[in-house]
Amino acid sequence: MGGFLKFLTPMRERFFTGRDPAGTVAELQPFLSDRRLQPEEQRALTDLATLALREQSRYDDAMRLYTGVNDWFQAGYCEMLKGNLAGARHYWMKLEALRQNHWAVTLFGLVTRQLASCPTPFQIRNHLECDVTNLIQAGQFEFLENLLSHADFLVQVNPETYKFLGRSLMHMGWGDRAEAFLFEGQRMLPNDPEIYYHLGQYCFQRKRYDDCRVVLSQCLLISAAYNPARELLEKIPASGSV
Repeated sequence: MGGFLKFLTPMRERFFTGRDPAGTVAELQPFLSDRRLQPEEQRALTDLATLALREQSRYDDAMRLYTGVNDWFQAGYCEMLKGNLAGARHYWMKLEALRQNHWAVTLFGLVTRQLASCPTPFQIRNHLECDVTNLIQAGQFEFLENLLSHADFLVQVNPETYKFLGRSLMHMGWGDRAEAFLFEGQRMLPNDPEIYYHLGQYCFQRKRYDDCRVVLSQCLLISAAYNPARELLEKIPASGSV
């Protein structure tokens, strides 16, 4: 396994650090059907290749790899990112038969405004931000708006929901939409240092430096060891320099 990791690490660096999805896929391609690999090694290659394919919006190619390893959730996910909800439902029904509260069931309900299941707090924590990011990257804005319309329900299950949504929207460049969710997150969790840090990031992006200082100072008042807030404070231009 150690030798395999040495083989895989440069490919991961090429994708995650070098931001070269096309080169990553080209390098991985000869090994994806190598029968000498152990199942866990084959899956590691498949996971990296499919991430690189999705980064290029090559959803059909990624879906073929997912179906090859019987990953019905991700196969259906690719169909959703293509805008084909019928195709997504085809794969996700396989999961619903195994576990009725699978996230696929909730996600389908969210993006269709037909939610008939209740996710767990951990499902929201584990999936929601990635779903927002992926829908924006895929240009599936109607699905995104449908998902966002359930925020008030989801926050009853996981109080961090507004924070998750605001953070993801902000990092994807949707600052105008992120602001309301971030402030709702602060209202919901007034003692959470992380939400003040994200408000600081938002204000910094908007060059609202006085507001940025206030919320970052509040973050540090709650948690003096929150070093990202301290580092962001140091980046704020001195008064009168802007």
